[in-house]
Amino acid sequence: MVWKMRFIGSAVFIGLLLPIFAVLCPVSTVSAAEIGDACCADLESRIAELESTTARKGNRAVSLSVTGYVTKQVMYWDDGVEQDAYITDMGPTQATNFRFMGSAKIAQGWSAGYLMRIQDLSSNPMALDQSTAVSGPGLNVQMNYWYLASDELGKLAVGRNALASKSAAMFTDLSGTQVIANYVLFDGNAFFLRQGGELLKLRWGDFGYCYSQQRPWGGDCDGIVMNGVRYDSPTVAGFSVAASYGEDDDWEVAGRYLGEVGGFKVSLGVGYSVNTDENTQPPPISLHKDSSFFQAGGYLQHLATGLFLHAIYGTEDNHGADTLAGFTEPDTHQWYVKSGIRCQWLPLGHTVLYGEYAQYEDQLSPAALKAGATDSEFSRWGFGAVQEIDAASMSMWVRYRQQEVDITGGGLGGIDPFRYVSVGSLINF
Repeated sequence: MVWKMRFIGSAVFIGLLLPIFAVLCPVSTVSAAEIGDACCADLESRIAELESTTARKGNRAVSLSVTGYVTKQVMYWDDGVEQDAYITDMGPTQATNFRFMGSAKIAQGWSAGYLMRIQDLSSNPMALDQSTAVSGPGLNVQMNYWYLASDELGKLAVGRNALASKSAAMFTDLSGTQVIANYVLFDGNAFFLRQGGELLKLRWGDFGYCYSQQRPWGGDCDGIVMNGVRYDSPTVAGFSVAASYGEDDDWEVAGRYLGEVGGFKVSLGVGYSVNTDENTQPPPISLHKDSSFFQAGGYLQHLATGLFLHAIYGTEDNHGADTLAGFTEPDTHQWYVKSGIRCQWLPLGHTVLYGEYAQYEDQLSPAALKAGATDSEFSRWGFGAVQEIDAASMSMWVRYRQQEVDITGGGLGGIDPFRYVSVGSLINF
């Protein structure tokens, strides 16, 4: 295992113009009561018309709020032969999005609500390669569910949802760099490998492949949203648990902790999921899928100095299942570590300096297996700096990353590294 750790001490505006026309009525002799009734009826009618054409904060019972963020980056990449610069988003589940959220109080300690999250995948970096600079399906309804919550009994959510263990390890990161630097292959995964300068038909994501959801995520293997039922317990002394069942065949459990211990901010997460649905992501790649994924992660920050450490371990067990092409799906491991400092040196807001290292072991896709690969060790390391601007609820960053892979079998040794630098920003609303 080669260690390469490099650390650096780091609305939407809607304009609505409604023409209002004076209503001319013929003069007639009526009583004062009749005048009052006609006036109020007409006023109520016009108010109802105005309300039907205006985005409101909700009805009298259920609230409505709109939140989200916009994020873009300029990514300059170099595969050893070609270089270019692309303008991209940050990838599925991390992309530019807006969220409609609402809630209503039912009784003391009881509430109901909903969430709809729509993300913009028109510049999805997971689909970009040496010849594709822009790709993506556009707007996508990522989440859409209702919930019922009790202060004492917990929360039940039904619909298209982040199920119980989704990103349980990754979301422990409280450094302010979770969207910017994590262990999922949001960018760089679809670029083709080069061997001695020659372009191959295999991509980097073929060596960071997750069978749970049939995608080259690298990390967070069972991290996509799907229709399901999720239960979250109340939080007691910083601890909570969650469980869920998703269609067609996915069940998950997770535990989380958030608190302060001895001058340290602490965040912990552990999750376990089992997915046996061959059609989770089309097209199916196996007849008898049986993937389980375990993940554990934690974040530790010294409050006095701002020094922090974030670490994740994940493993996927495919129980000897075979792909449709007859290859055995491998069992895989991945781990990730990020360390740095979060400190307010400028009046603008906190500055974060970090270094990161990730490794993905034997995450061979069906394409990699077909090419003859038997083992692989894919590593990615980098560093970056983030500047938060509190007055605008904004973060700006610059980062560097390098990808390398050692492959056994198929004559795939000596793969050239892939490097990129990105500069970007994220603004919340």
